[in-house]
Amino acid sequence: MAQALYASLHPQAESAAGLPEQLHRARVQLMRGLSDEAADSSRVLREMAAGALRRWGLVRALQALMSARKTLVEPLPEAITLGDCLIRLSLSWMIEQPQKAAMVVDQAVECAKRITPKSASYTNALLRRFAREREALIQTAQQQQEATWNVPAWWLAAMQEAYPHAWQRALEAANKPAPLSLRVNRRKITPQALRALMAEQGFEAAAFENPPESILNPEASPLLHTADALYLPASTDPKRLAGFAQGFFSVQDLGAQQAAWLLDLHDGMRVLDACAAPGGKSGHILELADCDLEAWDGSARRLERVAENLKRLQLAAKLACVDILGAAKLPAPPESFDRILLDAPCSASGIIGRHPEIRWRRQPQELALHQAQQRAMLGRLWPLLKPGGALLFVTCSLFPQEGRDLIADFVEQCREAEQLPLAGFSALLPSNHESLRHDGFYYASLRKRRN
Repeated sequence: MAQALYASLHPQAESAAGLPEQLHRARVQLMRGLSDEAADSSRVLREMAAGALRRWGLVRALQALMSARKTLVEPLPEAITLGDCLIRLSLSWMIEQPQKAAMVVDQAVECAKRITPKSASYTNALLRRFAREREALIQTAQQQQEATWNVPAWWLAAMQEAYPHAWQRALEAANKPAPLSLRVNRRKITPQALRALMAEQGFEAAAFENPPESILNPEASPLLHTADALYLPASTDPKRLAGFAQGFFSVQDLGAQQAAWLLDLHDGMRVLDACAAPGGKSGHILELADCDLEAWDGSARRLERVAENLKRLQLAAKLACVDILGAAKLPAPPESFDRILLDAPCSASGIIGRHPEIRWRRQPQELALHQAQQRAMLGRLWPLLKPGGALLFVTCSLFPQEGRDLIADFVEQCREAEQLPLAGFSALLPSNHESLRHDGFYYASLRKRRN
């Protein structure tokens, strides 16, 4: 577990995979026995690791405070060790499960003896002190904003500048565990019928609902398309649900489900999904309209996932491995498509609820690199759009550099581009409302003016 945390936080490590893949690779299950009632140990491990990363600002401040360092925390990126990961994982679990503090300490010391023997006494002393002085230590540590909001200082400053009246709500929602969100395949089954089918298995799926404040204030909270969406607890394994193999549903965040709706699709259109992997949006496009879809991706391996997902849904598209920014000519002539979906690479700052390690791996200078890449992609794809057609630009980012600023600059420089109003979707901030939980996204619809 500590090794998985260590690797997920180090892009320079042997594997730069994210936390889910690191946990999949992990072979040693540390701290065994903390949850006797849990039948699924892998789920418990995921929850422990994700919880530690959601509290990383707090637990690193607590470690620094109890280590009597000159400052509570060192600037990121810090020189983190495997022993640090073990301590912070233990502190997080002691916060999550205070009634099991003694067990956590004992297990952590045993783990330290195996993986970092010289640190066992330090680990023991630090964790026992936390058990004794928990509330006072947390109160002191949270004098640091990173410990309160659990994002790096530069991240917090960027959110405060971009959303002066909503940054707190956005960060609070983004730091909550995301539910398992499903998109019902309307070509095969209704949401009501799928809920009944799952209920027979003992799974209670719930329907998303726009809260009243969205209706009263659509500019701040848009009315989301929820008719085909359901959700279950985050710990649910979707492959165990009725209808998965038959293609009755796909796993897709509610915020991401808005993309296909915002494309304004009609039967007979030619549509390009330019960065298609893993295929969630491609599948949704084909569920909503009988269109001629081309799905491109720069990775042949990731394109295989698109093919697998479409096959399960019993849908078909023309797949092509295309490097949009490569030197090769794009495999489509100018003015080929009525709609283009560009789900552009970005910091992924809007999906830290599902991938809590992201915030600790990103660096502020990456935003400019992403923006340059996105601008280049827009420039190459724009000629492929028919006059009167629309390109939907999407990122799972909340930073203006990877959305609002980029689009404003593109529209200013491209006279034939007209940005269509998408009130409340630019940006769509994360929500943790009881009936409307979703990640954060940026959407912009650009129409090509007719001559």
